[in-house]
Amino acid sequence: MIPQPSLLHAETYINIHASHTGPARHGKPPGPFVTISRETGTGVATFANRLAARLDEILPGEKPWTVFDGNLVEEMLQSRKLSPTLSCFLPEDQVSDYQSLAGEILGLHPSLWELVHRTNEMMRQLACAGHVILVGRGANLATAEVPNGVHLRLVAPPEFRAEHKAGELSLTLQEARAKNERVDAARRKFVRSVFRADVERPQAYDLVVNVARVPVESAVELAANLLQRKAPALVG
Repeated sequence: MIPQPSLLHAETYINIHASHTGPARHGKPPGPFVTISRETGTGVATFANRLAARLDEILPGEKPWTVFDGNLVEEMLQSRKLSPTLSCFLPEDQVSDYQSLAGEILGLHPSLWELVHRTNEMMRQLACAGHVILVGRGANLATAEVPNGVHLRLVAPPEFRAEHKAGELSLTLQEARAKNERVDAARRKFVRSVFRADVERPQAYDLVVNVARVPVESAVELAANLLQRKAPALVG
């Protein structure tokens, strides 16, 4: 079974890999790693876990490939001994100026902008440690300077994604489409706010996959083969 962030904390993962497989040991390079950006309703959880299982077969490490997704912020807060309630201020969207300013004036938390950058730094550390799949939060941009990674984006037509989300959350198609639109808009805003970039820009990725046309297993093989070619010195 692939360890999830709730079972294998990000800080512990970084420390273990820094001591055993990090770039400082025997001159080993950073990575390998994968980032995944996605449109809502493309089944990223299934894809990421299947990719992790496949990479365990063809590109194993001292620790299994691990998926870090929505729990990454909670892990960052825990590693800094900060209240987990702050995670509500750090979704993949820009925190309102009012919320941020009020918290700083009252001394309730560090600068929310600082917390965002701490999360970005944790993603870079995880990428350098290697054998991780980072989902969302502009991970491809946060790790753009880290070598030996593959950056993916999953897309699909709105109708396909609405059907997937409706089945997942027991919503009507209209409700699912509206939810997908709200979440995608929030993610666009987050990436634009933090990285001054367009999350939909295809040039920011190594591979963009339309999951409505490419089966999951085929997409997994494409991504795995691309990583093998991009980081051949790390294979085996």
